[in-house]
Order: sequence, then structure tokens, then C-alpha cells
Amino acid sequence: MKTLCQIFIFTPFFLLGQEVYYSPFTETYPNIYRSEFEKINRRIVFEPNDVTIVTETQHGKDIEILNIRETRYMDDRLIILCQNRSKRKITIALPEEHEELLYIDYYYRSPTTNKKIQLRFHIEEMRLDPDEPIKTGNI
Repeated sequence: MKTLCQIFIFTPFFLLGQEVYYSPFTETYPNIYRSEFEKINRRIVFEPNDVTIVTETQHGKDIEILNIRETRYMDDRLIILCQNRSKRKITIALPEEHEELLYIDYYYRSPTTNKKIQLRFHIEEMRLDPDEPIKTGNI
């Protein structure tokens, strides 16, 4: 019973239901010496078996559905190993348990150079209902 309680305490909430996050800024780490910021509106939806990332583009919306293959904890971070429809492997990492959830890291390998690319989605407060207004620090 003690083990079951520990598993429940450390199980991410999205594995039990749906969590929605909004990211107005993306930081790209093409290498360790520089990073670039872009204003890109994204909605990241965590569900028990999938992660859906909806990115607003000039031509509409780009929707990426990632199937969750495995979740694990490494260095107090939740690591989610995923695969997209093209069978590309994607890794999503959430901050350490004791940190506030201010960003979501997204890792993949470049199809042309095979280098590891890191995107950091800077997020706003979570909304449980898509129709609920966005909460900001000013309210």
C-alpha cells in the first residue's frame, strides 16, 4: 500500500486527465553557445496517451500529435519519450519536481544533420478548460 501511495503522489497529473498549457515564446538551442527567441503561439495538451502541440503559423495551425511511448524520472525531471506520426522520436522534459512549471523542453534530432535540437516552450499558467480566460500575473 505504501508503494501504491508513492506512485500516486509522483504520477504526473496529466496521466490521469488532460492538462492544457499555452506557450507564447519559444527558445531554440541549436548549439550550446547561443539561443534564439521567437514569438510563436502554441497550445500544448497533455493526455494519458498523447501530447498534442498546436502551433499558430501564418498559414493556419500546425498540429503535431505525439504518442507517448514511455515516461520516466531522470535527475528529478519527468522525461516523456514520444513518437510522432512520421516515426520520429521526440523527448519532452518537464522541470524538476520542486521547480515551478515555467517551461517545457522539447528535443529532437535534425533530419538533415542528425544533431540534437532543443526547443524550450515558455508557458503561461495552465488552463483546465479551453474556454477559461488566460490567467496572468496582473490579475
